[in-house]
Amino acid sequence: MPQIRLMGSNSDDVQRTADAVVRALRAWPETRVGDVSSPVPNRRGSGSRIYIEVLADVATDGVEVTVERDDRPPRRRAGGELPAGRGRRLAR
Repeated sequence: MPQIRLMGSNSDDVQRTADAVVRALRAWPETRVGDVSSPVPNRRGSGSRIYIEVLADVATDGVEVTVERDDRPPRRRAGGELPAGRGRRLAR
């Protein structure tokens, strides 16, 4: 069964996030939540991991769902790239 792994250095944050993800997945009619592991200590450092088993329950009828985080700053462009429309023009 496919799994989602949530991990972090703060065990309480990992547990709260796992609880929210499980509630959201159970509320979504197209997913079925299987086993949810107890917190597993991280191998290195503090914190824990929680594994959530998830299956698609019904066909999506061509509907695509995308989840994006909005708590990260926008990605910066790789060095050397110029913004669109601001490049130098070559002399002819």
